Amino acid sequence: MSSSSIPQCTTLVFDIGDVLFYLSLANSTSIPPRTLKTILSSPTWQLYECGGLSEDDCYRLVGEEWSFPTSEVRQAFQDVRDSLQADHAFLEFIRELQAESGGQLRIFAMSNISAPDYTVLRTKPADWGIFQRVFTSAAAGMRKPNLAFYKHVLDEIRADPTTVVFVDDKPENVLAAQSFGIHGVVFDDPTRVRQVLRYLVCDPAARARDLLPAHAGQLESATDTGIEVGANLAQLSRSVTG
Repeated sequence: MSSSSIPQCTTLVFDIGDVLFYLSLANSTSIPPRTLKTILSSPTWQLYECGGLSEDDCYRLVGEEWSFPTSEVRQAFQDVRDSLQADHAFLEFIRELQAESGGQLRIFAMSNISAPDYTVLRTKPADWGIFQRVFTSAAAGMRKPNLAFYKHVLDEIRADPTTVVFVDDKPENVLAAQSFGIHGVVFDDPTRVRQVLRYLVCDPAARARDLLPAHAGQLESATDTGIEVGANLAQLSRSVTG
């Protein structure tokens, strides 16, 4: 692949839940985790995430729809909030990518989340300073995968879609981003996602130019059994420059 065909992206947009933060649906009430998962994808909850319902009204309606006391619904989601914790290792990786770009890499977040839940989320220990801005469905009045939400974010960050990478754990949200020409990455395996992000935002040629001189004189091949094979050609001199 020629260097001109390698994508160079300058903007990363991350989903928050199940990407940058982990949560558990296990709770101290009689509401099963699978029911909470169904509630989180219900029209009532989606309206709540877009600011169309207050927290009290959302819990009341959810209780009525699933036949649970409002107090139990509230406690269940309080337990979910309590379980929230940042993936500090992945956030540190993002910080490293930004440093490698010389500070040129812009970082944003885009989340389907209610205003009350976002308020709680921001109290959680995390490297919040890495984000230039966090876009929430509650503030925008729309949620992923609504295409209008993506257009809103693109307009606000003033980015060419082809220079943007969007990372989300839900394939339907990634597909919506790709319809704008954005590079979409499904967050399914952290190791794979790290490799993909490094490929999309780092300059491979520049990394090679840095790597070769740094390992000059040590460029030996090795078999899969660990036996080193001496180079037939002269080793790269440490004096070689780009």
